[in-house]
Amino acid sequence: MKGSYNFALVVFSIVIAFIASYTALALGARVHASRGRFRLVWLAGGSVTMGMGIWSMHFVGMLAHRLPVAVSYDVILWLASMAVAVGASALALWVAGRPGMSRTALAGAGLLLGAAVAGMHYVGMAAMRIPGRITYDPRLVVLSVVVAVAAGAAALGLLLRTRADDSPHGRRVKVGAAAVMAAGIAGMHYTAMAAARFHVVPGVVHVPQDHVLRTEGLAAGVIVGTLVLLGITLMSALVDRRLRARDAETEAVRRSEARFRSLVAASAQVVWTATPGGEMGDAQPDLAAFTGLPPERYRGWGWMEAVHAGDRDRVGAGWRAALDEKRDLETEFRMRRGDGAWRWVSVRAVPVLEEDGRVREWVGATTDVTEPRRVQEGRDFVAEASRVLASSLDYEQTLRAVAELAVPVLADWCAVDVVTEDGELRRLAVMHRDPEKIRLVEEIEARWPTRPDTPYGMANVVRTGQAELVPHIPEALLSGNAQDDEHLRLIRELGLRSYVCVPLIARGNVLGALSLVHAESGRAYDESDRVLAEELARRAAVAIDNARLFGETEEARAQLEQQTGELEEAQAEMEMAHDELQAAYEDLAARTRDAEQAREAADEANAAKGSFLATMSHELRTPLNAIAGYTQLLEMGIHGPVSESQREALGKIHRNQAHLLGLINDVLNFAKIEAGQVRYTVQDVPLDATLSAVEALVEPQIRARGLLYRYRRGDGTATVRADRERLEQVVLNLLTNAVKFTEPGGRVEMAWEADGRGARIHVADTGRGIPADKLDAVFEPFVQVDPALTRATEGTGLGLAISRDLARAMGGDLTARSTPGKGSVFTLTLPLGEAAASSAPASAPRIEGQDAAD
Repeated sequence: MKGSYNFALVVFSIVIAFIASYTALALGARVHASRGRFRLVWLAGGSVTMGMGIWSMHFVGMLAHRLPVAVSYDVILWLASMAVAVGASALALWVAGRPGMSRTALAGAGLLLGAAVAGMHYVGMAAMRIPGRITYDPRLVVLSVVVAVAAGAAALGLLLRTRADDSPHGRRVKVGAAAVMAAGIAGMHYTAMAAARFHVVPGVVHVPQDHVLRTEGLAAGVIVGTLVLLGITLMSALVDRRLRARDAETEAVRRSEARFRSLVAASAQVVWTATPGGEMGDAQPDLAAFTGLPPERYRGWGWMEAVHAGDRDRVGAGWRAALDEKRDLETEFRMRRGDGAWRWVSVRAVPVLEEDGRVREWVGATTDVTEPRRVQEGRDFVAEASRVLASSLDYEQTLRAVAELAVPVLADWCAVDVVTEDGELRRLAVMHRDPEKIRLVEEIEARWPTRPDTPYGMANVVRTGQAELVPHIPEALLSGNAQDDEHLRLIRELGLRSYVCVPLIARGNVLGALSLVHAESGRAYDESDRVLAEELARRAAVAIDNARLFGETEEARAQLEQQTGELEEAQAEMEMAHDELQAAYEDLAARTRDAEQAREAADEANAAKGSFLATMSHELRTPLNAIAGYTQLLEMGIHGPVSESQREALGKIHRNQAHLLGLINDVLNFAKIEAGQVRYTVQDVPLDATLSAVEALVEPQIRARGLLYRYRRGDGTATVRADRERLEQVVLNLLTNAVKFTEPGGRVEMAWEADGRGARIHVADTGRGIPADKLDAVFEPFVQVDPALTRATEGTGLGLAISRDLARAMGGDLTARSTPGKGSVFTLTLPLGEAAASSAPASAPRIEGQDAAD
């Protein structure tokens, strides 16, 4: 069977589609613009409203189709089709509210949306109850689905494109987009309707009455209800848009005002106008932004509230004078900024005149000049401080003067601490305008001295040599510095707000610290203040260093003057001594001349003596040799037999001849030594071998006197620097003397030792010994300790004198020590040979003769 369409309902369905599409676009913008729970509300409410609109368009379009049979609908499927429409709308709005989606996700969402719209239509068709059956043209069904998918993708694209544009142009774009979306939805619906084929089936179709929705009068109700619902939703969206736009404008105004305030604060430029009488009007945004005063407070002369109390009278008088004289005004004063900080401002006001000369209004500009003024004040202060520091070498006095200058230009408090010579910190000066507060600080310092290990403040700056800047002193710093509750209470009474502490450094040495503190003024230090404080500290440190150097120089000068006086006295004494020395020199010269004459005479005498001794020795040796020869001939019996008495007499003659010959040789040798006629061949001499050879020469004498003899040998490789013949002569003389002056049964011992100082040869005996007062005299020529004993032993008194002279000529010496009644020890010292110098033993052997001598 074939049906027909009600044109009016068709038009209404398209209108509903258009309104529903436009509402969908408006709802998409609301969902996108909302956040949090408001987005959820718009998403839920918009899904229901939009879904109902799409479903209404579909249902009215179905009601527009008239069949020649009665038509009713299954309620459950009818509601199911409505639910599908709401779900499709929720999907579309959710996509519209997303901040960003990829093309793939958008295509998938469009496919789902088209499938949902197509599903809504065919579920609605399934709800139809007619006395017949419905079949579908597959080609048109596919076409309807394609149209649905295309309409869904187009709808999503248009939602995403227009959701954020609420401008008039954006609204016009949304109208066009709604028309495209409506055409797509209507095209899908009527394509699907064209795909349906209605066939009559004989008999009556039974439909349960409780599941059947009658169609009589239903179209009008659906149309009206849908339009009302869509209208309410659309109006809600428009109202929400306007409210949000107003809020956005308000927020923009607020941000603009805040930005303007920041701009005014950053540029430090305030532009204002005033009435001819000098009163501020209502609209002064620059002034309000700078001072933070609302119109009701700065209106009229209320702006004077922001002027510093110390400048208020001067500024008011100057402003009134400019008003009266109608002249420009230029002045500087302190004004409170909105954040409570006092700023120096430069004000210039110019009258705007009418043609008749009357003042129409005043236009002024207020410029923040705090920074340039502070820079200039800092330069002026440093220049004045430099002048004060250079005015005296008493650095303590000048630093106190600088501290006084700093208050209140740079600080409310100024303290100077210096490092003493013993490394302790000493408070040199502390300044404040209120003497009571200075006494309070002195009390705090006396009761709670600053600890050297404090991690911040003056002690830390002196210890590390690094400056500290604290723009706003926190409560934690005060409590951390307090040593008890009472200490903290007194610190709080000082009202400290901000400080900068810099070291006093000169030539790499920390000499102290300069502390600047803001308190009741409410000011805060910044980086530029630190730079200024460091420059001031540098100049102060140079002054301290120069003063100390000058003090050291003065002390050195005083010492130099004292030393100069002492030198002058010494010079006078030296001149006197020089005169004495000159006289002594002249006397010495005279004596030297006499000595030279005496030496020349002595040389002549020595020469004569030497010649005499040589002649005498030659003359005496000849008869003595003859006596010795004839004596030997007589002993041999050349002239006949020799009796015992004769042989005894001949022995006496032989001994006296030998003694006399020895006397002559000793005298001759001593004379040669004194005349310097002895020649020495000094070389490395093996010590042990030389001493062993001498031992053999005295062995007969030792046996003849019945003495005990012992020789302690040493290192056989040791050598001494000596003339071997003279060494043997000295040692033989020492051994001969020891044998000669030791009673029979006594003991003679020889030993030697060597170390880094040289070799020492000891000859010890157990004879009668030498008295202590005659030890030095035994080495003098012709000295006899005991003349009777010497005659008994046939001594000459020259042997030890000759031996010592020979020892000294070889670079050594001969000494003696003795104990009367126990014996004597004679020690010959000689330098070691080159080979033995590095290997000499460190300790000396002890000999029995030494014990006896000791």
